[in-house]
Amino acid sequence: MKKYIITFLLIVGCTLNAYGNQESQEVQEVTEVAEENALVYLSVEDAVASSFDDTPDWAPPPNSKAPIDGDILTRWSSQLGVDNEWIYFDLGKPKVLSKIIIRWETAYALDYEILASLDNKNWKRLVLMEGQDGVIDEIEFSPIKARYVKMIGLKRNNSTWGVSIWEFEIYGPKSLNPDEPERKTPVVDLTKKKEELAAAIAELKEEPTPMTLEEFHKGVVYTSWTDWELGSVPSDLMLVHLKKIGVKHVAIMAPTYQDAVDSTEIVVHDFEGGDSPTDRAIAHAIQTCHALGIKVLLKPHVDCKDGTFRGDIIGTKAWFANYKKIALRYAKLAQDNNVEIFSVGTELENTSFDAWDAEWRDIIASVRAIYTGYITYSANWTEYIDMPFWDALDLIGIDAYFPLTNKNDPTKEELVAAWEKHADILEKWLKDNDLNKPIIFTELGYVSSDGTNKQPWATLSNPEDQKEQADCLDAALEVLSKRSWFKGMYIWQYFPLERWSPIGFPIRDKEAEVVIEKWYKEIE
Repeated sequence: MKKYIITFLLIVGCTLNAYGNQESQEVQEVTEVAEENALVYLSVEDAVASSFDDTPDWAPPPNSKAPIDGDILTRWSSQLGVDNEWIYFDLGKPKVLSKIIIRWETAYALDYEILASLDNKNWKRLVLMEGQDGVIDEIEFSPIKARYVKMIGLKRNNSTWGVSIWEFEIYGPKSLNPDEPERKTPVVDLTKKKEELAAAIAELKEEPTPMTLEEFHKGVVYTSWTDWELGSVPSDLMLVHLKKIGVKHVAIMAPTYQDAVDSTEIVVHDFEGGDSPTDRAIAHAIQTCHALGIKVLLKPHVDCKDGTFRGDIIGTKAWFANYKKIALRYAKLAQDNNVEIFSVGTELENTSFDAWDAEWRDIIASVRAIYTGYITYSANWTEYIDMPFWDALDLIGIDAYFPLTNKNDPTKEELVAAWEKHADILEKWLKDNDLNKPIIFTELGYVSSDGTNKQPWATLSNPEDQKEQADCLDAALEVLSKRSWFKGMYIWQYFPLERWSPIGFPIRDKEAEVVIEKWYKEIE
């Protein structure tokens, strides 16, 4: 926690505010001496934000009051890619404040200012913070009287993100706020959630049986781009939910990063505030899955920081040397935690052709030397046909974002017909290449909006259409469950914490989840 003590004097009379207007009603400096260290949390009546993150499958619900709800697991996030976004808090009446704590999410402000006002029109800067590093800022200052407090994010730590706050806490001297009820630092009370979790695991506890090549994978992909979520109580409760709807397999994604497609260095951001889950958090999620009788696929990803698709990453000797370290790092984590299946790569289409066959076979052999479970590779739907090293793997993994029709509103029958064609192509490919191996879809997903069947890999801004998302998954299972070589799928995607996703990929509490629950509970 970083602590700042700010001393300032307010100029008496009319001055220019941050927007160039004359101030007629300034915040007031309080000269009365307050009891030392006796602070009270100041309750907030309302909050207003300039914008919200509208990413359809990642953003939190658009709730400006999230930073004042006392729940460290809810947050406000501003529009992506824009500086100078703001949020202000209305205390309901003038109060005396002297301390602010900001608990930042991963998307924090490098530079920001805090302003105060009595009338929500004339604002006085309390403090300018520059070159910050996120996590928690604790700012103390001379007591002032104000009703409104505003934070303006001047510069973001990531140019493609917004700014995001878990909690914004305002405190003042207890003696100068005599009517304010005492309240402890607002953090989520996990006691009840922990009790609920313990009872659920006790009820659902089941030892996972050894994995076989013939079993049907009733899976989902479990995604997090934070260091801590996979190790949290809410994450464990989400895994309990998955168990209840019939999920028997969970693919845990492990994101790693390189700067651009031609970079050779690959890094893991598994530090506090980073966007890779820590090994400890991954291990915790694996152990929770196993306690529930759920088997685990560990699935490393490489993402380009500049946003380029991982399938365009250029293979070189130096890149493969570094990628081998990543593969072995996560293979060891898989072995140490008795993970049942490991994916040696995901959608690295520009590296998986004949020219790099020897490098991939070396990685696979090196993984086998330290990992005793089953091994697959998660090929993009445009990649699997020409890969030369399927014979070295135990299962064929495909991220199966096959286009289905050219319509925005296909019938269920049309979707079934499209999946029959794709199944026939896969079956012929297996036969022609003498590949007597099971196929699993290491990813299969659709957004809940019109036209998702046309480009299943795309995030669309079309109108919401939960039925099309559900029908696409229903059609896939109706067709593929009858093919002997098909051994299941992992639905993209679920998050450890609930997200706002009106038109995104997550299927939690949507029609598609009802479909998946039905199939997963019926398929043997």
